[in-house]
Amino acid sequence: MSAFKNRLKYLETHDWMNISFFLFLTLVSLIIVRSAPESLLIPVVNILVIYISIRIVSDYEMNFSDDESAPGMARFIRFWYPVFTILFCFKEVYVIMISHGDVLYDSYLISLDRVLFGADPTKLLFGLGHPVLTEFMQVIYGIFYLMPVIFASELYFWHRYREMKYAIFVIMFGFYLSFIGYLLVPAVGPRFTLHDFASTDVELPGLFFTHIIRDLINFGESIPKGSADAMLLAQRDAFPSGHTIVILLIAYLSRKFRSKSFYFYLPYSVLMIFSTVYLRYHYVIDLIAAVPFVVITVLVSNYFYRNKLTPAGAG
Repeated sequence: MSAFKNRLKYLETHDWMNISFFLFLTLVSLIIVRSAPESLLIPVVNILVIYISIRIVSDYEMNFSDDESAPGMARFIRFWYPVFTILFCFKEVYVIMISHGDVLYDSYLISLDRVLFGADPTKLLFGLGHPVLTEFMQVIYGIFYLMPVIFASELYFWHRYREMKYAIFVIMFGFYLSFIGYLLVPAVGPRFTLHDFASTDVELPGLFFTHIIRDLINFGESIPKGSADAMLLAQRDAFPSGHTIVILLIAYLSRKFRSKSFYFYLPYSVLMIFSTVYLRYHYVIDLIAAVPFVVITVLVSNYFYRNKLTPAGAG
């Protein structure tokens, strides 16, 4: 036991945050999940993931005092394991929500949009619909799923490991805050509530890749192709817009690190945010609600890392 406790001193801020969120999900599952086997499986799996994470980090930090001198595979696993834990948590949140019930808050989000705009924004944008625009927007939206990895890869291949650890914390914290939002305000989005999901390909046709990308995204959100009960199966991940939170954080980080890629991420983030409404994934209130999540993430991240970034890296 003492040997294992000794391993904990090697954990860094983003590692602790990752473990804390798994403990949070474990507590949530113990409180609200009543169906078997989820009620037993989630806590056991989470403890196992925490244990493996601690071993990955501590083994690396105990054996390699310098990131530059560490073997490529060991360094890759140490820095990139959070990608897998984020994906794992995303699906676990879904399992918890599905197990807990089917309460949705879309009606409230729809009402807020109507108060702000006097109509439903996705219906207003329907008049702009064109296969070329839809194709472009769907590609923009689909590329988002690669953006956190692309940005982190910049830092990784530039050997800016200190900044990468900070970026991992920021992006991970943004994701986990959005997951908490999903738990508190489960909603499926306008493509199910204001529009006929089964008619999406007919009403918003693309050119070459739209259907492929759309099907891949649906599959990732637990909606098999041709599903008759898509709304019941879908992730409850509309509020807040995790896409908006994460892409704004990436744009912020690229600016903070004085990266020239900022001039790519800034226009891309604008297009991506627009695509979330045009393609009917989000209500506009989801995007607005993302802003305070971004601000909280930046403030908390800068507090924890206020003495851990070099002046050059901090920007």
